[in-house]
Amino acid sequence: MEKRFPILHVVSAIFKVLAWIVALCDILAIIALLTHKAGLPSMFQTANVTASPYVLALLALLFGVFYFILLYAMAEGIMVVLAIEQNTRKALKDKPQA
Repeated sequence: MEKRFPILHVVSAIFKVLAWIVALCDILAIIALLTHKAGLPSMFQTANVTASPYVLALLALLFGVFYFILLYAMAEGIMVVLAIEQNTRKALKDKPQA
């Protein structure tokens, strides 16, 4: 059976790669925050806002996990729709003629 909608397969793969890139960047950001290699942006420093690196790392973890799940779910959603389309086409082809 031929693969239909090849661009959707490509888009799904791109979303999965982006999800893993987000996860990797998130881990690196958390490590940088916890080892105090990353300072607060200048807009926070001028506003006299003090934020613990642990709080920032927790926020980075929450947002990173959220975006990873969002991107990966979008990729899987595309694949589910493609599987439904393929199974529907197969069922119609295999249906006994009355």
